[in-house]
Amino acid sequence: MDSRITDTDVLVIGGGGAGFRAAIEARNRGVETVLVSKGPLARSGASPLAGADYTLDGKSLNELGFPGDPNDSYEKFFNDIITQGFHLNNQKMVDQYIRGAKAGLKDLLDWGLKAIFSEERAIFTSGTGIMDVMLRRAKEVGVRLFEDVMLTDLLTRDGKAVGALGLDIKTGQFVRFRAKAVVIATGGWHKAFYPTTGMRDLSGDGISMAHRAGAEIGNMEFITFACNIPLSPPIWRGSIVTYILFTLCGGELTNNLGEAFLKQYDPYVVETACFMEWNKSILSWASYREVRAGKGSPNGGVYLGIGDQSWEEYERKALQFFGSWKYKSMDLSEMARMLREKELIEVGPAVEYFDGGITVNERFETGLEGLYAAGECTMGMFGANRICSAITEMVVQGAEAGRQACDYAKRVDCLFPEADMFDALQDKALAPLARREGIRPAPLRKRIQLMAHEHLGPIRTRQGLEEFLKFLETTKREQLPNLAADSPGRTYNKEWVEALELAGMVHLLEAATRSALFRTESRGVHYREDYPNTDNDDWFLESRVKLQGDGLEIYKQPVTVTSTAPSTGSLPYLEMVKEMMKAHSEIGGHH
Repeated sequence: MDSRITDTDVLVIGGGGAGFRAAIEARNRGVETVLVSKGPLARSGASPLAGADYTLDGKSLNELGFPGDPNDSYEKFFNDIITQGFHLNNQKMVDQYIRGAKAGLKDLLDWGLKAIFSEERAIFTSGTGIMDVMLRRAKEVGVRLFEDVMLTDLLTRDGKAVGALGLDIKTGQFVRFRAKAVVIATGGWHKAFYPTTGMRDLSGDGISMAHRAGAEIGNMEFITFACNIPLSPPIWRGSIVTYILFTLCGGELTNNLGEAFLKQYDPYVVETACFMEWNKSILSWASYREVRAGKGSPNGGVYLGIGDQSWEEYERKALQFFGSWKYKSMDLSEMARMLREKELIEVGPAVEYFDGGITVNERFETGLEGLYAAGECTMGMFGANRICSAITEMVVQGAEAGRQACDYAKRVDCLFPEADMFDALQDKALAPLARREGIRPAPLRKRIQLMAHEHLGPIRTRQGLEEFLKFLETTKREQLPNLAADSPGRTYNKEWVEALELAGMVHLLEAATRSALFRTESRGVHYREDYPNTDNDDWFLESRVKLQGDGLEIYKQPVTVTSTAPSTGSLPYLEMVKEMMKAHSEIGGHH
């Protein structure tokens, strides 16, 4: 048989922060644990790219010896997360996030993490620093590690998750994982969009395979776009450098007529948003309005410059973060020259974060017994808009998911999947290699990405969503069954991998598009141009997606509320945003 078998108590799928933290916790509690990373260990997914800020309330930060705001509190932090999430947050998960943040940060510090600097409600470090610490700790406690292995499908037996099929990308050999409990921690699905700030391996495999296996997903319409992402030249595209520059140093955004278009909006909303995480949503929305009005740049964005401030003042602020005009491995000297000489940089919105995903409770159980999920691949924590760190999310949720999966594995008997179940999934995975004529995945993927950005981007309409849905249905029916890899070779065949990814990406795009059509209001990062009000009477509800045969059914579900709910009524989107901003505690600044 062209495969090998790996047995374990807990199988963790995902090589980012949530996956490593779950694996460390499970193994530390005495069960055999395997972690599978789609790419290189500690260097794939979103976590290594992070800035990275770890947010917690200022009082707890102060107690850990950092200059946090001692006047901050649990109550203020809770209020900010809920109000800025448009009250769509699972409040039990928010409570868990805040209460677990201090212990989670202390673990990282004890394992050797170094803080670069801190502010009122966050410490800043690097994503690679966090992952290096976690990789070292995972090895110390004895987690078995697999890298460059893509998981294609979950296996179930008697209504329980019992394993998964993997593909070793470097060798082309299948790996059959058999487990008592499975944790999905595969992050977002950035690859379904272009442009994006995420890694190309983030194709949503974990969310789609969980959904196919019987777990539900929800709030798929809430997709965060980072504003002011460089669109040209190609070497800068997708970097968050210009996003950080605008946040730190200010500047001016103009359209192709030279108009500073932010001046047409409420000054309070613009000024406040620019120094909060809200800038992502509001500025992406405002920039995309210019593009839709025919006032955009050649690559579908707007223009960024330093505005009226002096170069000396601008550079002074920039160098506090970008010493010697360097950022990670990027040399920013050419960008500095352009800004100094008043040349404009083409920027625009790009996908950055997914607020929806696999439905879980506060124990990170999915609707499928034995299957757990943590981190960005889940829904609930951030509601309709994320304003604090996904780093804290992955650490707190990963640890709890690992604990729960460990406890489950200890109390259940082993229930291995049948060999013929693996055989059938392998045959399905090999199909693109067997076709000599067919659809090449790369051109189809690029077309899907561009249409996703256009129709499922910062501004949605019924007409655009229905057009995109029609395209996705045709793609499912006519293109996906005919995908073919040019080479039949199985060793490091990236085209084969891309063919395997596409079906899951289309599945998630369909779920998100149907959910965006279903939610006939504008809330958080979901803006419907044809339904521009936030409606707390009819839409203070989650959207859920379940499989019904070969189709998807969207339905409403009450939000998990423990203490606070929004006021009733309906308000225009920007008016509601203004109300949300005024409810902010004014502690913590931008994260």
